Amino acid sequence: MATTGNYLYGFTQACLQPQPGLRGLANAPVRLLGFRDVAAVVSNHPVQRLMPKRANLEPHHRIIQDICKRGPLVPAAFGHISESEEDVLGVLRENYEDIRKEIHRLANTVEVALKLRWNVENIFEYFVRNHKDLRDLRDRVFRNPRPSFDDKLKVGSLFEARLASERERLTALLLHGLRDIVIESSVNSPRDEKTVCDCALLVESARAQEFGPALERTAAIFDSELALQWSGPWPPYSFVRLRLQTANPPMA
Repeated sequence: MATTGNYLYGFTQACLQPQPGLRGLANAPVRLLGFRDVAAVVSNHPVQRLMPKRANLEPHHRIIQDICKRGPLVPAAFGHISESEEDVLGVLRENYEDIRKEIHRLANTVEVALKLRWNVENIFEYFVRNHKDLRDLRDRVFRNPRPSFDDKLKVGSLFEARLASERERLTALLLHGLRDIVIESSVNSPRDEKTVCDCALLVESARAQEFGPALERTAAIFDSELALQWSGPWPPYSFVRLRLQTANPPMA
């Protein structure tokens, strides 16, 4: 039988109290384990590897969102379980200054997820229409009914180069247009060819309602073949910089 440990949701101020009756994973009550003026938000959970399925992810994110509404929180990634309360307190003691600074840095901030995509049926043909050098090379290579493998590679390489260049240019335009409201940005690698950029933006909580109008103004600089999608505000998951140190790593 698995021993009972402590599931970690994140770190907050010790003076903050979870909402009465708040329950997390496995329907366990959420509580704080405090050291000086910082605390870990935890609930009891068997020490075991957790699968990232809805039944586990939903309470993880729900607790983090609930705590964030009540005060500052440095959210933890999904799945961290310690073997004992003492292990959690050891992490708090050994990393006290870093945790305290991170709570202060992320206080009164939220995260917004933003994507810019090419809204076209065929991204290669779109680039061929808009880039003469790519169009000329494509026509020259495929004029031959049996183009060589090397020639086809040249076409593909030029397409990738133009794609990367346009992504860089458009991402810079997008972030420049939002510069007055965004504190910090984190740009992820695109997962498909039609994605221009996939980024997380850190915004002051008090200005979160201004993000939509600011994005509308920025969207005006892009043509109809580009589409913006955004969601939030969320807890600042993408901006946590903590690198916890401990002699005996407690988090499973």
